[in-house]
Amino acid sequence: MKGIKRKLAAVVMSALVLGSCGETGLESYEHNSRIRIGFSWWGKDVRHNYTTEAIDVFESQNDDISVYPEYAEWLGFKDRMDTKMGSGTQADVMQMNFNWLYEYTGKGYSFYDLRKLEEYIDLNNFDSNVLEYGTIDGKLLGIPISMNAQTVYLNKSLFDKYNLPIPETWEDYFAAADVMQKDGIYILRLSKSSSWHFCIAYAEQKTGKRFFDEQGNVGFGKEDMAVLFDFYKQMTDKGVTVPIDDRDRKDFEDGKAAGTVMWISDAEYYVAPCRDKGNEIVVADYPAMEGASVYGWYAKPTSLYCISESTEHPQEAARFISFLLCSEEMTKLRGLENGVPVCKSALEVLAANDMIDGIQLEADEMRKKHTPSVKLLSPYTETSAFMEKFDELNKRVYNGETDVDTAAGELYDTILTVMGNNN
Repeated sequence: MKGIKRKLAAVVMSALVLGSCGETGLESYEHNSRIRIGFSWWGKDVRHNYTTEAIDVFESQNDDISVYPEYAEWLGFKDRMDTKMGSGTQADVMQMNFNWLYEYTGKGYSFYDLRKLEEYIDLNNFDSNVLEYGTIDGKLLGIPISMNAQTVYLNKSLFDKYNLPIPETWEDYFAAADVMQKDGIYILRLSKSSSWHFCIAYAEQKTGKRFFDEQGNVGFGKEDMAVLFDFYKQMTDKGVTVPIDDRDRKDFEDGKAAGTVMWISDAEYYVAPCRDKGNEIVVADYPAMEGASVYGWYAKPTSLYCISESTEHPQEAARFISFLLCSEEMTKLRGLENGVPVCKSALEVLAANDMIDGIQLEADEMRKKHTPSVKLLSPYTETSAFMEKFDELNKRVYNGETDVDTAAGELYDTILTVMGNNN
C-alpha cells in the first residue's frame, strides 16, 4: 500500500459512536523503583477488567516494569489520542486502529519499527502475511491482535424451513428474497457499514476494478459508482434488504431477517441471541460472481499494538507487547473477546483449554480459506464521509428524490474532494 500514508492525513476518518466513560489512569500501578511504561486502549468494561487484571500478572512476573494504564470507551477516544499524539504525550504502548496507523504516519507521527525488537517479540509467532498488515514503507509499525472481515451469517433453520439452499452467489440472495418476502421476511440485515462494504464487493466484481488501488488512488469512475447505487436499489426493491431506517437491530434475532453481515469481531454479540432461540446459524461463503477478475472482499486487523518511537523504554514496551499478544495468562483472560488471535502460541493455548470454537472461529476460517483472494482493506474505504454520503444518497434514491446517475456523480465528487483530487 505504498503511498497511502501521504494521503490519509487529508481524509476525514470514521465517526466514533459509542458512549464514553472517560480516560482512566490508576495510580496504584506506579512504583517508583520500576521503569514505568504507559499503555492506552479502548473498549467496554469487560476489556478493561481483564486487561487491568493482566497488567497485575505482568507486573508480578516483571518486577522491573510498572505499567500505567490509560483507557476509555470508544466515543471520544480518538479525539484524546489526537491530542496526545499532537502534544507528544502518547503512551509508550498503544492499541491502534488500522486506519489510524496510516493517518498518523501520514501526518508525520512516528512509531517504533518492531523488527528492531525481535529479541523481545518472537515474530516467528506470526504468519508473514499477517505482519504485512502492520507494515508501512518496509517498517513493522504494528502487530495485529486478530483479523477482521465483513462476513455473512445466515439462519440455516429459516432457510431449511423454506427448503432453500444457503446462498453462494448474488443471484441466490435475490432468489431467496423472492420466496421469503411473501411472509414479510427480508434476507439480510445490513448496517450502514456493511451496506457499504457489501455493495463495494458486488461493484468490484461487476466492474473488474478496485474501489481504491494499492497506491490509495480512486479506481472507480462515476459510471462505476452508479453500480453501487443500482445494486443497493435492486436489493431494497426486491426484498434482499430494507432501507436502513426500516431495520431494527433485533430483526435477525426475531426472524424478521434471515441473515446479517458484520465484522468477525462482532459476530458472537449479534448471533448469540438468534442461536439461543434454537436456530442453527452458519457462516455463508462470500458472494461471488462467476468469472469475476476482482474478488471484492477484504480483511483488516481488528486493531494493532504499536510502540511510540519517542518511548524511552522500547525493550520494556516490547516485552509487554509480547505478553499482551502471546502469553498464556493474557490469552486465557481475553479469550475471543477481541477476535481470534493471530499469535500462533495464543491459538495453541486456546485450543488446549477448549476456548476456541463458535461463530467467530468459523468466520475466521472462512477468511483464511479465501486467502490470498481476500485482500488488505484500503484504510480509505472506511472513511466516514464516504459511508455517510452513500447512506444519504441511497435514501434519496429510494424516496425518488434523485436518480442513480446523479447519486453516483455526487458520491464521486465527494470522494475526490475528501481525497484532495490527488488521483
